[in-house]
Amino acid sequence: QRWDIPVEHFEAFLHSMTMDLTVTEYATYDDLYEYVYGSAAVIGLQMVPILEPTAPEAYERAKDLGVAFQLANFVRDVGEDLDRGRVYLPADELARFDVDRSVLEQRVATDSVRRALAFQVRRVRRLAERSTIGVGLLAASSRPCVDAARTLYCGIVDEVERRDYDVFTRRARVPASRRAAVFATAWTAGWRQRFLR
Repeated sequence: QRWDIPVEHFEAFLHSMTMDLTVTEYATYDDLYEYVYGSAAVIGLQMVPILEPTAPEAYERAKDLGVAFQLANFVRDVGEDLDRGRVYLPADELARFDVDRSVLEQRVATDSVRRALAFQVRRVRRLAERSTIGVGLLAASSRPCVDAARTLYCGIVDEVERRDYDVFTRRARVPASRRAAVFATAWTAGWRQRFLR
């Protein structure tokens, strides 16, 4: 109520959480987007009013960032999601690389699996790049934190790539040194903004 956040955003989130009770795979990206909109895009939409946007476009770019975060998770967590009986990578896109659920269940980063994951990584990077504009459309005091989150969370796919797309034997993590450097930069920028206000 304080920030006039539409109830529909919360309803969309609950709809996606309910999908997890029964849906275990998605035929197309459009099908997956129904889930991702409620599980991630609306989180960005809910945050924008609190982060004080300076232009309406901030909302669209916040959706991009939320989706990028969620898709980075899906790439990293293929093995863990299989443990839960789920595949969050669109089946038709996997099929372009001769990959399906049975191939993923073998839990081997074959050339085909690597190519399929690289395709998903490129989408994460496109969304992350588009979202950069949105960070600049937030209040100056909000930008360092959001940009740090964008850098680190989307950086998960860099680590997946660095591990040659082996998402089955170890969970990809952004190195502590990288997290510390990004945190220090964001903290310093945030402190300066508070000091200048």
